[in-house]
Amino acid sequence: MTDVRTRRPALIALLTACLSVTLLLAPQPASAASKSCADQVVADWYGDGRVDKIFPLHCYQEAIRSLPIDVLDYSNAKEDILRALQFARQNKEDPGPTGSEEPTDTAGAPTSTGPSDPTDPSDPAEPGSQGDPGEQTVASAPVDTSGPSSIPIPLFILGGLALLLLAAGGAGYLSRRAQARREGGPPGPA
Repeated sequence: MTDVRTRRPALIALLTACLSVTLLLAPQPASAASKSCADQVVADWYGDGRVDKIFPLHCYQEAIRSLPIDVLDYSNAKEDILRALQFARQNKEDPGPTGSEEPTDTAGAPTSTGPSDPTDPSDPAEPGSQGDPGEQTVASAPVDTSGPSSIPIPLFILGGLALLLLAAGGAGYLSRRAQARREGGPPGPA
């Protein structure tokens, strides 16, 4: 009769080997092997700033929700994906951004760029309103202090302080020399 202590390690090794082979040969789930449709929309947009393929409509909204904050803040990803959604609703591919496109809202309806109320006094298109550029007087063009050819303002301040300190030091030196002449000898050690 064999001892239970010698069979246990062999049994554990056999079970571990079987489990390892089963896990290695098991098929991977489809969701782990492929990207979600939202990820596919975002990946398509990252290529050239437009969505070249037509995806199911829900994928576009999911893609916008999955965008990182910095991409939403610093790119046109949301607008580009919404534009692609509008074309996908018509079964057309997104042609990409063009300068001649008429602006549309999220429902795809054209938005008006003109004044909403012609009698509104705050409308910048109305003459005499606060937004009328004809009433503003511009003495000169704005100065760009951030350009490579401009001198930074803190440099002016530091230069002024340096000149003030040099003047104060020079005045102290001259007053000591004048005092030494009156007393008849060279100034003593400091």
